[in-house]
Amino acid sequence: MEKSYPLNRQQFQAVSALASHQRYRHFIGRVSDWQLVWGLRNEGGWVTASDSNGNPVAPFWPHPDYAIACAVGEWAGNSPASIDVHHFLSRWLPGMEKDGMLAAVFPTLAMQGLVVSPHQLQSDLEEELSCME
Repeated sequence: MEKSYPLNRQQFQAVSALASHQRYRHFIGRVSDWQLVWGLRNEGGWVTASDSNGNPVAPFWPHPDYAIACAVGEWAGNSPASIDVHHFLSRWLPGMEKDGMLAAVFPTLAMQGLVVSPHQLQSDLEEELSCME
């Protein structure tokens, strides 16, 4: 597994308790800093869900521990896997846009996450990454 930033239990709980838009900003910052996006997968592929309108949604987290915390219920048995941020921007998000899939950014165990278009997520990540150059 790729190396991610240090995360203790207190930080995990504090960040998990943030409102979804605050977790979204946290996600953008951490992913830009560490250059990794985390999802859940098994040998059959990456986990997905549906939003309240039935649209396909792919969940993403800034750290594997947040992903592991959501690997329950229908996602039980899945493990966190990293995606290089540049591959995520060049391949994943355009592919998701083409397929009509949305991104659930930093969902919690209660499945509360900010659902955005791949285009919006790409724009926000690219803007943050450009500030770091």
